[in-house]
Amino acid sequence: MHFFPSLPTGTARIDSGNNFSERLRLWRAHQNLTQAEAAGQLGIDRSYLSLMERGRQPGKALRDRFLMLEKSSRAVVAGSGVRNLPLLSWTQAQAARELGGAFGKWDEVVPSDVIDSSAFAVRLRGDSMEPRFFDGDVAILLPEATAINGDVVIANLRDEGLVCKIMQIQFDRNMIMLSSYNVAYPPMERHRDQFHWIFPIATITRQVRK
Repeated sequence: MHFFPSLPTGTARIDSGNNFSERLRLWRAHQNLTQAEAAGQLGIDRSYLSLMERGRQPGKALRDRFLMLEKSSRAVVAGSGVRNLPLLSWTQAQAARELGGAFGKWDEVVPSDVIDSSAFAVRLRGDSMEPRFFDGDVAILLPEATAINGDVVIANLRDEGLVCKIMQIQFDRNMIMLSSYNVAYPPMERHRDQFHWIFPIATITRQVRK
């Protein structure tokens, strides 16, 4: 089984009238996004987003894309209970090609209140995300949420292993751009078939004392 961002293949249904525009406005407000930021996540111009929020109906591909974003935003909401998540090393996470039975051996845990039942943590390695994130920081991943444009993700590439990057999806070409905060690392462009999985990061914490 592969885990990567994709457009739904089924037929999406959104009621006629202003239901879509209302859901679009509510989603943008809930995510605290400007029109320009929301348009960027949908891959459209801000002016077109404005028209849809005033009642213009989108095409099926754009409806499906919005449904994907809406579903993803609900999956990331924090729950009320705190539980311990398995903390994997970079090497352990890289070896996890599929979720089933992959995390049977782990020695450390981290507390979290995310509701993703498959969530786990990874200790970052390398300097590609400096100066925002550093070697040894702990990232909590959300396998049940769909990564969207602008998310910081951890991806497992078939021939290159694990990377922590900023993700941008090029829907028209089935390509994924992965970039770093550290300017010494050039962007990576890969076809989605080259990934075992891509999981968005919920939080990153820093260990300040060992």
